[in-house]
Amino acid sequence: MHPLLEIEATKVVYIGVSGRCWHLAGPGAGAEGVTMGEGPTGHLFAPVSILVSEGARQDGASFLRYVRSKKEIDFIAHVGGDAIPLVIRSPRHWLAINDAWMRDWSTRVPGTLAWFTRHQGWRFQQVRLDAAPTPTTGIDPLPNLHEAYQMSIVALDPLEKHFDEWQVWKNASGLGEGVVRARNAADQPGWARYTMNGPGRFWIGDLGGGEEPRIVQTPPILAGETLRIDTHPRRRTARVYSDANPSGRNVWGALAGRRWFASVPAWSSVEIPVRVTDGGSTASTVRIDLTPRSSRPY
Repeated sequence: MHPLLEIEATKVVYIGVSGRCWHLAGPGAGAEGVTMGEGPTGHLFAPVSILVSEGARQDGASFLRYVRSKKEIDFIAHVGGDAIPLVIRSPRHWLAINDAWMRDWSTRVPGTLAWFTRHQGWRFQQVRLDAAPTPTTGIDPLPNLHEAYQMSIVALDPLEKHFDEWQVWKNASGLGEGVVRARNAADQPGWARYTMNGPGRFWIGDLGGGEEPRIVQTPPILAGETLRIDTHPRRRTARVYSDANPSGRNVWGALAGRRWFASVPAWSSVEIPVRVTDGGSTASTVRIDLTPRSSRPY
């Protein structure tokens, strides 16, 4: 077993705009010279509010919808100090660590704040500076080789992403039909992305199943072509890629209004019927990808 899976402590890392990884809390904390202080705020739940309507002759109110706001997180970042495993040798060494830490934050380009627990795995969030870091310990950090900064950061998308869940159906038997399983191990609905390798015309069930699941028909593709479809309502796309056209061509219009309406429910796993016709062969495949999203890091 990997040593990380034997430890119960929550691990927090920040991947800066340079791509450098800073271990802030949990196993390996302070390996790069920076740790997260006790008592961060705003990190746990995605802010949410509900919209309601209230009528003059109505008791109470009627629910309309909910709105998620940006997530504002505040924490103390200790640069240097005696509690870290890294030995800071000189004021110049401390200044180099401090400079690298500050360079890895931006108001324009987001970095990634990641949380890990052995029971729920990794969850990731894009964050950026919301305000200038504020030093809290005095004028000159060099005598003690330590400074504590009040960090105020913001996640414009308040939901945490997990690693993708995926599965592939191959028409290995040549029967032309089967199922793919969509797994959504998170507390938010998930939208599937499909990748189909030709040849053939594919038929894919709308998520949610039922006794007679709705089936969506795709445009036909040739051998050597790949059709990629994103079903998310805010970014519906359908493009065909090939060696001759690596940038792809838009075929959304060829769907003629056909689309997927149902998401994969939170905390669920569903089987989606698939089949291939119109010249489908044993090389025809369907892959489903889904990115689970949670309202909290653990």
